[in-house]
Amino acid sequence: MKSSELIKQLQELDPEGVIEVCINNVDIYFLDVEGAYYDGSLQVLTRDHSKDPYYNITGGKYVRSGSKIVLHPMSIRDVLWDNPDTAVIDYSGLSEDTRRRYEESDNKTRQASRDCEKRVEMDFFYAWAKKKAVLLNEDVEDLRDETDRFYEVNLSPNDPLKVLPAKPDKDGNMWNPSVVDRRESEWDNRVEVRWTGYWELHKKNVEGQKTEV
Repeated sequence: MKSSELIKQLQELDPEGVIEVCINNVDIYFLDVEGAYYDGSLQVLTRDHSKDPYYNITGGKYVRSGSKIVLHPMSIRDVLWDNPDTAVIDYSGLSEDTRRRYEESDNKTRQASRDCEKRVEMDFFYAWAKKKAVLLNEDVEDLRDETDRFYEVNLSPNDPLKVLPAKPDKDGNMWNPSVVDRRESEWDNRVEVRWTGYWELHKKNVEGQKTEV
């Protein structure tokens, strides 16, 4: 559908422009213009307008040249996944039974997001510790158990991120350090990996580190 036809139909359906627009019951977050090839070929329906206003679809075609306007939806589930601890959801328009079902489902999404974020951070922590460990002993078979145990007791995805200065790449362009870079720098300062016949991780006593949330 061309943008002109979309605008025309929207104005016919809602001349005052006050009705919510959705895609499969999900709100639209933003619109942008992309190449027709981007993220897979654009699928365009072919229509027989002699059949208007009834069903007029006769087939379709794949398009890879030109541009397309993309409507990007964002569901409440997406919001909860991105912000499990801070997203505020209004259930006031639902009946008590429906509210309970939706709230239960949303809380499961919140927890799944927290668990996923924690698992990813624990993987990063293990990778960091492994780089330290192989300098002491090439056998790191039991290291994962120790990094997971240490992380569970001492660390969290909500720990403040250390502030690091921008750094140049090989071409001299300045780049801000990634989250992983900042995490690893903080672990360098605060965690020690030891081999004493088995793997041990210990907290260092470091004061005055400049951090930010």
